[in-house]
Amino acid sequence: MDDSTISHLNKIISNRLTSGVVILDESGEILYLNQEAHSILSTFSANNDSSDKDSPINKAIVETIKENLGPLNEPSSSIIQCANTDSTYSLRALPLDKPHKKGKSCVMVLIEGVTIHRKFDMDVVQKQFGLTKREAEVTFCLTKGLTNKEIANILSLSPETVHDYVKQVMKKFKTTTRAGIVGKVLP
Repeated sequence: MDDSTISHLNKIISNRLTSGVVILDESGEILYLNQEAHSILSTFSANNDSSDKDSPINKAIVETIKENLGPLNEPSSSIIQCANTDSTYSLRALPLDKPHKKGKSCVMVLIEGVTIHRKFDMDVVQKQFGLTKREAEVTFCLTKGLTNKEIANILSLSPETVHDYVKQVMKKFKTTTRAGIVGKVLP
């Protein structure tokens, strides 16, 4: 990265002191990890030793980001919940262009705490959208920002079955995104 790009990134980062910031190169290597991001994402791993870039915690951080945001070559966002702390976080991936068309491309991931105060009545949502009991349970889990794998563990289903339920709920809600589902059930 050239000096102007680094300066611009530092300005963005300094304006978001309470946000976690991770910058990854195209191979998934951590180029930058601020203390807030480390604190938040280390709660997803039992091993908190990050003395080197290949430490288990840094690998867990990259794995958590990729698992929740998917391919990092386009802007994306996700809500995740840490079972260890019962905290909810917003992850947003912002791909950064290659400076002057040379060097590696990278992506900046912003991590911010989210407070969810809204609740919904599962019975009302179930009737309103014609959901089965299981679809309503999956919908409830989606409002908590859980991944398919986390929902599968909670509901004793396979991740593939959860994926199928999410697709069915999307059809009933006439949306193509998980965020679209959540937006329709939470006021």
